[in-house]
Amino acid sequence: MDLSGPVQVFYEANNLASGSYDIQFAGINVQERSEQGLALAGLTNIDQVSLQSSDFIFVPGIDFKTFVEGGLSSSITRIREWLRSHFARKVNIASVCSGSLVLAEVGILDERRCTSHWKCIDYFRQRYPRVNIVSDCLYANDGNIFTSAGMTSGIDMALSIVEQQHGPILAAKVAREMVVYLRRHETNKQETIYLDYRTHFSPGVHKVQDHILSHPSENFTLDELASVANMSTRSLTRLFRKSTGHTINEFKTAVRLELARTLQGNTDYTAEKIASLCGFESARQLRRLQSRQPG
Repeated sequence: MDLSGPVQVFYEANNLASGSYDIQFAGINVQERSEQGLALAGLTNIDQVSLQSSDFIFVPGIDFKTFVEGGLSSSITRIREWLRSHFARKVNIASVCSGSLVLAEVGILDERRCTSHWKCIDYFRQRYPRVNIVSDCLYANDGNIFTSAGMTSGIDMALSIVEQQHGPILAAKVAREMVVYLRRHETNKQETIYLDYRTHFSPGVHKVQDHILSHPSENFTLDELASVANMSTRSLTRLFRKSTGHTINEFKTAVRLELARTLQGNTDYTAEKIASLCGFESARQLRRLQSRQPG
């Protein structure tokens, strides 16, 4: 899961966004065997891997007991300088679950905020006092270091990377393709309009929601949206409310307000430009609708 979870995220992102990620599998040997006995063959030797600052190295988890007993020391020695040199060149380095122990052992987590599997936290604090280890988040990002708390949170971290690079809509589509819930960092809202009201099983309504999300500024007629869903306007109106608990117009407004909230972080945009990009008639209309939102 440590390995295949993030891989699947980037694989699905490629399928949905025409190949943005080149995925490579590398190791200190061309063949390895996992702790569970799964043989991994045809790996690229790490010395043959060429990386740039925009690339990512993902380090999967290791067996905690084996690590504590020193059973991985020779492997970590072999990878130490390779990781440190890429860290110095600003290549992004991400660890899944207990893989953060490898990063700490080679010395690239000093003075960094990071997380790990819950059973590693006390060990971290005792052995690596210079590391700012936290236990209250699914994943953490400090500079070019990314760490996650467990196997499934490696998926969450990978989704957050896709969101940073390609936006929340693609991340939400990948999460939906993998049938996982898009969870964010503890400092972000847990709710997101890109996945809210998506727990139903109506393909037609999902298509309409995707269409609205992909074209938030467009004023589609009911007939146009019904055509997307391949159903009558009356059936779509009834099924949309039954499936989501909201009318199409309410959903459309929520999507636009969420987009506006994101765009307002861009200081180059005027209020009128943001309103226009979100499909509102004016900045006044946007402010009026925002004032009605809780909080």
